Amino acid sequence: MNRKILTGIAFVAFIALVILLSTLIWKHHSKNQIHDLPGILKSGRLSVLTDSSSIGFSIKGDSVSGFQYEIVKAFANSLGLELVISEKNDLKDCIEGLNSGDYDIIANFIPVTTEWKKRALFTTPFFTSREVLVQRITVGTSRSKLIKKHSELANDTIYIPFNSPFKMRLIHLSNEIAEPIYILELKNKSSEQMVRMVANGKIRLTICDEEFANRLKLKYPNIDVSLPVSFSQQQAWVVHPSSPKLLKKLNEFLGDFIGSSAYWNIYRKYY
Repeated sequence: MNRKILTGIAFVAFIALVILLSTLIWKHHSKNQIHDLPGILKSGRLSVLTDSSSIGFSIKGDSVSGFQYEIVKAFANSLGLELVISEKNDLKDCIEGLNSGDYDIIANFIPVTTEWKKRALFTTPFFTSREVLVQRITVGTSRSKLIKKHSELANDTIYIPFNSPFKMRLIHLSNEIAEPIYILELKNKSSEQMVRMVANGKIRLTICDEEFANRLKLKYPNIDVSLPVSFSQQQAWVVHPSSPKLLKKLNEFLGDFIGSSAYWNIYRKYY
């Protein structure tokens, strides 16, 4: 094989390598590009992440439902955008997906805390709520045997979804009572699924947002949700810190929508 042929092969291989590297860099850049409102409008799509629950996003047969799904769907419709929904229960993964540009909004009720404010922009709060202990009422169990004070959680175990925002509160509560509270995190579980597990006797204790817990008690009357484990906190959605225009537009929408007849029609369906 003469020198010209070898040179030609080497040149073709070099060009192919350049094209491959350019494609990989372009894909990486595209994936990690954070979209603010102008870019979202240009793409025609709104990528939203929520959890798999009746107030997040749920599919039964051909029916799609969810309290937060219906609200964010109304927002997407108001902008003429296609709504792309993804489900994830791990809040840490949710924030990482938001920061990498995979999603534009996390439509999940997240407690407004200093910790999360460092990593995302919060929308106008939907409501104020607190976290409550969820425990099972068994047949023949007297109310006196239920946990009624925080101190009674000493050396007990509470199950929560993996990377749940409830974890930090339980750590603080353990410090407040000066006794260990053991925390077991279950992957790929939502708060609703954890409450169901308590009701079915698969686990003893979990934590849930009070407003949602009261709704679930109608479905599972054998649970007790009377013991609060936190102060009241505002609950809101989040967007990326580099999406201020999206946040402004979303807040304008929520300001008009929350309290409207359309909002209350959705609220009554789920709460």
